[in-house]
Amino acid sequence: MMLRLPRRIIQSFKIIATQGVLLGGLVLVTSSPATAGWEVQWIDSFEGSGVDWRNWNPQTKANYNNEVQCYTSDDYSDERNYDVSDGTLKIIARKKLHSCATLGGQTKSWTSGRLNSKDKQEFLYGRIEARIRFHNLEGGTWPAFWMLENRIAEQPVKGDGDNVGWPNPGAGEIDVWEWFSNEPSTYITNFFNSSGCGSEVRYHYPNGADDVLDWHKYALEWTPESIDFYMNETLVASQNVTGCQQYNEPMFILLNVAMGGNLGGSIDPALQTATMEVDYVAHCLSTDDNTAVYCDESTPKNESLIPPSPLPETQLSLHQNGEETEIVDPFGGEVVVTLQVELSDEQVQEYSIYWQADDIPSPSMQGYTFSFEPESMLNDDYRLKVSLIHDTDEALDINNELIIQVRRNQKEPEADKSDSETTEIPPTSTSSSGGSGSIPTLFGLLALLFLRRKAFK
Repeated sequence: MMLRLPRRIIQSFKIIATQGVLLGGLVLVTSSPATAGWEVQWIDSFEGSGVDWRNWNPQTKANYNNEVQCYTSDDYSDERNYDVSDGTLKIIARKKLHSCATLGGQTKSWTSGRLNSKDKQEFLYGRIEARIRFHNLEGGTWPAFWMLENRIAEQPVKGDGDNVGWPNPGAGEIDVWEWFSNEPSTYITNFFNSSGCGSEVRYHYPNGADDVLDWHKYALEWTPESIDFYMNETLVASQNVTGCQQYNEPMFILLNVAMGGNLGGSIDPALQTATMEVDYVAHCLSTDDNTAVYCDESTPKNESLIPPSPLPETQLSLHQNGEETEIVDPFGGEVVVTLQVELSDEQVQEYSIYWQADDIPSPSMQGYTFSFEPESMLNDDYRLKVSLIHDTDEALDINNELIIQVRRNQKEPEADKSDSETTEIPPTSTSSSGGSGSIPTLFGLLALLFLRRKAFK
């Protein structure tokens, strides 16, 4: 969480108060400012090359509303559902038959992404804003930017009171921007709760459906009395929540692309991918120190906030016989894949390396390197994944992947007849790390290697 609940309540009440009475250390709010600015308390600008898992969870067990997608945690493979590049997050739904392990092996016809900030970044009052554009108008898509109260019994469930069923107090919902291609000229702001407060509002884009393809800033401004929704500077809806039993405790953010289902509807059979692009997500509290209208990257930041250090970036390089290459020749000699990563002395103590390979014969793993003899390999693409696993916080895990392309570009060399007549063939080795035998490493070449400081030097 960003702040502990009592501190958040006190801080938020003080900031929004213009007139009030001090009661037992708390400010009793009687009105809200009309012209206060904003100060950034938290922002994810999606810099780097992957999702910052310190801010987000992949909600892979979500399966609602008759949707047809399987949500994954994939931000590294060629068919990733989360792509962080050029300063934006792309959540990509892909048409792909997929056995969804997190849904008991159900076969789904699409994969997609759903991120939530539960237990990592949660907010009480202020302005929550995201700059978003959607890339598709084809039928069947259902992207959303929304929020849930933090005691809801949804992944991740950590036993800290998050056992409330939707949409009861502690598990209410607010939809900031919910769009579906069946009614492409509008988007929804909405409430779901058991208190009977708030209502759905459908906002009509000024230029029709094409507006969803452009960048817009979608936001809500939240106080104990009201929740207002904005697109850019336009007030879309204003809801009085003074008598509402809900929306007075921290909430977390969700970003997702659903496919089909109750609102997504029939999917265009020609559609192969659907992409929701997010420039940033931010939370601000009101301040009298400026007149900022938006809560974005240009908004003044809380000086007491210390941005977290970025996760180490990894790179994989492939060499054969000492020369860097993209294509492996089965008869070109030993192949060495090298992991390049910069870790501080402290990080070296906190990380372990995990290599995972499919159908690569008898590899040898030593520190940062993964090597093998390719002579027995057929023309194909082979997947090699490496993970840096953090000892105590899975949000700090780092993944990378390399597709090794093996291509037989020449005939298999003939054996030297004289040598074959005079050379004794040694017995087959039972070692899993030597030779170039065609028997895959045990467990389908699932190789686990834990390294500590000496191995990283």
